[in-house]
Amino acid sequence: MKPRIRTLLVVSISLALPASWANASGVDPAVVAVQALSTALLKSMKTGSAVPMAARYRELEPVIERVFALPLMTRLSVGPDWRNFEPGEQEALITAFSRYTIANYAHNFRSFDGQTFQVEENVVVRGEEKVVRSRIIPRDGTPANLLYRLLEVNGSWKIVDVYYDGVSQLILHRTDFSGAIAAGGAPALIAHLKKDSDDLMN
Repeated sequence: MKPRIRTLLVVSISLALPASWANASGVDPAVVAVQALSTALLKSMKTGSAVPMAARYRELEPVIERVFALPLMTRLSVGPDWRNFEPGEQEALITAFSRYTIANYAHNFRSFDGQTFQVEENVVVRGEEKVVRSRIIPRDGTPANLLYRLLEVNGSWKIVDVYYDGVSQLILHRTDFSGAIAAGGAPALIAHLKKDSDDLMN
């Protein structure tokens, strides 16, 4: 299932850059996080589109909140304007962005036609971050390539960005959000996220 993309902004990750590969005897915790998300999404897909969106949202919510660094992703998606917002606005944005993220996954992963998820256990380590590679393999057709960037947040490895066939969702968010911020700051972006979330949930 292809994530909702409004702006075609392609950003490539070159895995040929210097990196060390983690091949520990156990499964890397970054891989565990991606596997948990993949399992939850596949379960959501298999329940079928007949399941109400609200129920699908509730099933995905705890997993997404656990494996994604949603507060950090909100700040990075907003960009430099973040420091100009009041603390209350920042908290409201985190809540709105979290709801939007969960609604997006609930909307996009709602049908099943024999797809499988393949998560590689080899992890690319670059400085403080890790990259986990995954694929969505359809029953027929070309697999979709996914790259997950993770950082250690409060002792747990959490996803901070997802690249879908080379497209950074984080940069897409920043491009999408910039118009609302320019038009009316944090209140306009909160309203923008709420409307998008409501559209996805209907």
